[in-house]
Amino acid sequence: MLIMLMLAAGYGFAQNNIKVTGKVTDSGKAALIGVSVIVKGSNNGTQTDADGHYTLQAPAGATLVFTYVGFDAQEVKVGSSGVVNVTMAGDKVLDQMVVVGYGSAKKKDLTGGLAVVGKEQLSLVSTPNLMDRLVGQVAGFNITTTNAAPGQDQSLLIRGENSLSANNSPLIVLDNIPYSGSLVDIDPNNVENITVLKDASAVAIYGSRGSNGVILIQTKRGMVGKPQVTYRGQVGVAEPMQRIDVMGPNEFIRFQQDIGRLRENYSGDALDPIAGGIISVSERDNYLKGITNDWQSYIFRRAITTDHQLSISGGTESTKYLASAAALKQDGVVYNSKLTRINITANIDQTFNKWLTIGIGTQFTQRSDGGVQPNIEHAIKQSPYGKYIDASGYYIPEPMEYSLIVNPMRNVNADQDRINRNFFLSGYANILLPVKGLSFRSNYGFNYRSGFTGTYYGRDTFDGREQAGLVGGRATISNNHYNDYTWENILKYERQVGEHRFDATGLFSMQQTKSTGSSQTGEGFVTDETSYFMMNTAARNISNTSSLSETALLSYMGRLNYSFRGKYIATLTGRSDGASVFGVNNKYAFFPSAALAWHIGEESFLKNKVSWLNMLKLRLSYGANGNQAITPYRTLDRLYSNVKYIWGDGGTAVNTAYLAGDGVGNPNLKWETTYTGNIGVDFQLFNNRVSGSLDFYRSRTKDLLMTRTVPIMNGYSRIWDNVGETQNQGLELTLNTTNINNKNFKWNTTAVFSFDRDKIIELRGDGLDDINNNWFIGKPLRVFYDYNMVGIWQRGDQYFYTDANGSQREAQTGAAPGSAKLEDVDGNGFINAADRKIIGSRMPRYTASLANRFTYKDFYLSALLTGTFGVWRDDNMANLGSWTFGITNYVHNANYWTPENPGATIVSPGYNNGFGHGFYKKVNYVQVKNITFGYRIPQNIVKKLGVSGIETNLSVNNLYTFSNIRQVLNYDNTWMASYPTARLLMFGLNVNF
Repeated sequence: MLIMLMLAAGYGFAQNNIKVTGKVTDSGKAALIGVSVIVKGSNNGTQTDADGHYTLQAPAGATLVFTYVGFDAQEVKVGSSGVVNVTMAGDKVLDQMVVVGYGSAKKKDLTGGLAVVGKEQLSLVSTPNLMDRLVGQVAGFNITTTNAAPGQDQSLLIRGENSLSANNSPLIVLDNIPYSGSLVDIDPNNVENITVLKDASAVAIYGSRGSNGVILIQTKRGMVGKPQVTYRGQVGVAEPMQRIDVMGPNEFIRFQQDIGRLRENYSGDALDPIAGGIISVSERDNYLKGITNDWQSYIFRRAITTDHQLSISGGTESTKYLASAAALKQDGVVYNSKLTRINITANIDQTFNKWLTIGIGTQFTQRSDGGVQPNIEHAIKQSPYGKYIDASGYYIPEPMEYSLIVNPMRNVNADQDRINRNFFLSGYANILLPVKGLSFRSNYGFNYRSGFTGTYYGRDTFDGREQAGLVGGRATISNNHYNDYTWENILKYERQVGEHRFDATGLFSMQQTKSTGSSQTGEGFVTDETSYFMMNTAARNISNTSSLSETALLSYMGRLNYSFRGKYIATLTGRSDGASVFGVNNKYAFFPSAALAWHIGEESFLKNKVSWLNMLKLRLSYGANGNQAITPYRTLDRLYSNVKYIWGDGGTAVNTAYLAGDGVGNPNLKWETTYTGNIGVDFQLFNNRVSGSLDFYRSRTKDLLMTRTVPIMNGYSRIWDNVGETQNQGLELTLNTTNINNKNFKWNTTAVFSFDRDKIIELRGDGLDDINNNWFIGKPLRVFYDYNMVGIWQRGDQYFYTDANGSQREAQTGAAPGSAKLEDVDGNGFINAADRKIIGSRMPRYTASLANRFTYKDFYLSALLTGTFGVWRDDNMANLGSWTFGITNYVHNANYWTPENPGATIVSPGYNNGFGHGFYKKVNYVQVKNITFGYRIPQNIVKKLGVSGIETNLSVNNLYTFSNIRQVLNYDNTWMASYPTARLLMFGLNVNF
């Protein structure tokens, strides 16, 4: 009976199942292979075959769950017919097309380490500088602004430094063409996206130029649709993020009195501001009259920025176009500093038929940033009683009657023009060949840049004044011209065979560059009216120089991508480069790389068994890249010229032109080569609400390009050679979260963290350190090497020690109460050169950023924090001696040593730094980099205005910095007189017509 009941039940169950068949395709109707099809709530499932078909048994009315890597999961109910066909939509993240160099790929198919910043992310920061918009966006990508003046380029590093002497900057590729111009010339509003290539596999296709990483910049192009006119405008005001808080008048007098009594042993009337000698005669006059000057108010200012762009774009299926014009005027927060930039851009893409598309793009930039700026250091150090101008309105050259501290404004009346022009042309032809999957593309690029600087110091300036009976006026002009062209031909073949997909790319590339320059300086002009325009009238010709430099690069590249079932992916790349900067024996080098990726989350032991795991991919890569970024002609014997030479009896200087040796060449000079390994993981979790990537990398750079010592009998003491080796390793983490995702309110967060550590493995093959350059084997590439201050000498301290002979000797030469106590590193009882040590690395140990974006209906708010941790910097505030020179101003409320203040943290004003040591501090700082609040006007209102979209926003950049070091104008450059970082408040308006 029991057996009969079981058979009956089984028969009934079988009766409820029906045969379900169907086909799964993507949005382009292409069959998808290996799609998982599972009956919801069961383990019953299958996969699609090579044609996208599937078959399984399922109850009528059951729900089928379709999942496939790179596509959004779908649930479909089984109908009575038993036929369920599904078109799957791509996952917005994994299906994203990413520019990878000489092509593009879906994010899910990537094997290399890279990061993409789209136009939406770039628009979150309102600044006219493109790189400012990338700060904190990419793990392992450090952007350092050592000079914050408008129009100045920043220092870019991807995954730290590898080279000691060659250039460590990444390669810039603009619209598929290598670009060596200034990134300041690029209008950020024209950029569609930026891809940062980081590991060996991702950059391998760029061979010799990819060892420091690659930045791919794609500008906007026309789209199919009716003409769309867009206006983008910004108006803002900037001020220094902070100023140096120097001593006020009364505090300054007390400080000068402390200098007098502790350094010069003054006492009594000698310390009186009038009767004594603590301030100059000129200062005493203002002291008696109660006249003071706030010198920083003369050099710093509130500055206005205006930025306007008008563009039109549109097109048909066959013709797409875009044109834009932009004008930027950015006044700097330092007097006379400015940036004026005009950008004109146009591009067109023309499809002639099914097999031929041609595109061309042009970008023209004219940039001017002229103006002689005041001396920031001398404004900060200037006495509050120093005289600013005389009765005639001229700047007094030396307000303190001290030649080392001059009037910061004494040269600002000079005429100066700096004009740079940049023309960039890029073009391509795409040809589909009469073989299925085979295509050919040819890229061409041309870049011409010119720069002109003309400066004239008139008689009303310090440098152009009449002196020693010589006629005044000083002029300098310089011109430089640069051009390069690039031609690349790319053959690509794509093929799908069952569950196997192949993608092969071959490349031939050639590039040539040429740069020329000339400059002339003259003194003694009849009149100031002619400025720098009549150099031939100079009474004294100070200098004439000219230069010429040419380089060439020839390359071949092959790349093979292979994918099996979309789960197992491999990339093999090889590139051969030949560079003219190397000797005849080593012009060519081959750089291979390999990468693997495994969608482990698609394996049966994880898929549909770990409910919170949506995607998990492992990546592994290893490869070699070269560096050829050295000055040309290091392989050849070189000459230099001069026009002065000691000639004849009596050693009379005669203007005689001559040539002399400038260095011996090395025909065996070859590439620096960096070998990099990378292990990475990409993930999406909790219904794609959490996503990110984690990468660990290690690189080793061999055959460093640097100089080594040779016997002086050769006539030269040094020669360029390949003799060193470095290592670099680190960790990168990017984490994206969707914290709230409601109909009206959304909150997204992106956190970025990077750790990087470099060290020198070998220098010149002899195992010795290079103390002169602060290079030490086994230590970081950039370090401070100096005496280490461990305290301050106090009264009653033991200043002497007993040597081996029983004699008393000074433990530290010049040690006295209030002076710096230096560390006795070797423990021999006294301080000498052997006591210098490595203080710390100039490169940050960690960098991080945190970005949050909130949207509520048509409102949005974004905030970006960036952090730099564990970096050693000069502590200029503690270096009292570098400020005073005996008489200058100092920082407010400085805790410096006096007999009455023995617990001070800063040395005495009387300290004479006989060892010439610096003062250093391990610095951490977190910056509120940007806050933006915006509003998109609803469409029902916009349509009444006759436009298609209006958006307004208000943003503030560089709002505040939290740090353990203060009194700093620029946290990327802690020198007291660095150009200050600007706090910029901007109002923006975008209108689409």
